[in-house]
Amino acid sequence: MTVRKAMRVSRRLLLRSAASAGAAGSIALVGGAAAAAADAAGAAQAGAAARGAPPAPPPRRTPDGRWTRIRRVVTTDDASGRGIVVADGEPGNALELNGTRIVRLWESAGLPVPLPLQGDAGATAGNAYREGFQGTSFYVAELPGGARAPSIPMHRNATLDYMAILSGRIVFKMQDREIELGAGDTLVQGGNEHSWINRWDEPCLLLFVVVSGASRSA
Repeated sequence: MTVRKAMRVSRRLLLRSAASAGAAGSIALVGGAAAAAADAAGAAQAGAAARGAPPAPPPRRTPDGRWTRIRRVVTTDDASGRGIVVADGEPGNALELNGTRIVRLWESAGLPVPLPLQGDAGATAGNAYREGFQGTSFYVAELPGGARAPSIPMHRNATLDYMAILSGRIVFKMQDREIELGAGDTLVQGGNEHSWINRWDEPCLLLFVVVSGASRSA
């Protein structure tokens, strides 16, 4: 090979190398730009989501962390017949009984109930099963699970109880059988002997509407 021919071959090789390097650089630049654009889009979406996100819900546990917080909303009509909100917030009428927490929401003495409502009958509501009371009671009971699970003796009340399981699981125990209930299940109980057992770690929240009853044999 002559010197001149060798120089031509070397020149062609140099041009090919430069072209390859340029293409690789362009690809790298394009890839880097795409990645940067994706990062920017992701950041913009995150910012938009953050700006449009609803505020964080309030804590669902009481300050001591032991119980579920309950919100109670009460409405009725004012003197002109316009709907008003009588109460909206966490009720203060609560107590612990047999290892459970009872939150009393409302009660009415006798039927029919006088309307519109006057005053806050939930603030003064008493034991739904107290001697001599005739009317309706509305309350929530929370039964802890795990090590705090209560031991509730068998008992009965002269009431018709409408119940719904709001969260968790519970065993409804009768004399000769047990029925497992979970969130969304309901129960109508007509004065029979019973107890409640929480065999799980999570607490169980039960909603009660209690109507005073009378024995057919009375």
